[in-house]
Amino acid sequence: MKHFRVVLLALGAIHALFAGFTALVGGFADGGSIGERLVLMAVHPLTAAALLYMVALHAPARRVLMIGSAIIVVNVIADVTLALLILTGNIRGDWLLPLVFSVVPLLGLVYAGTLLSRRAE
Repeated sequence: MKHFRVVLLALGAIHALFAGFTALVGGFADGGSIGERLVLMAVHPLTAAALLYMVALHAPARRVLMIGSAIIVVNVIADVTLALLILTGNIRGDWLLPLVFSVVPLLGLVYAGTLLSRRAE
């Protein structure tokens, strides 16, 4: 589990940079609804911060893991919804891009779930 935590910490840092950069760029981009901008400029950076906080702690409290997991689930639902809206032609864009923002958070969800299940034993 220690190796997974170290790898996830590195991936989380890269994800945070990616989310932060796209949030800055998204603020200047033309087009997009308020919902799309909210996901891009608020949900992704918040998820990246929650993931980093959750993984940076050596032994995060159950409450931290639960809140972090809830934020990650909101992120994943928002990204899957955006991908489906793009795929069906309701909004313009590249349908795969929102899913890219879910890869590292999903690994964080696995990490949190593993820690939570170990504590339940």
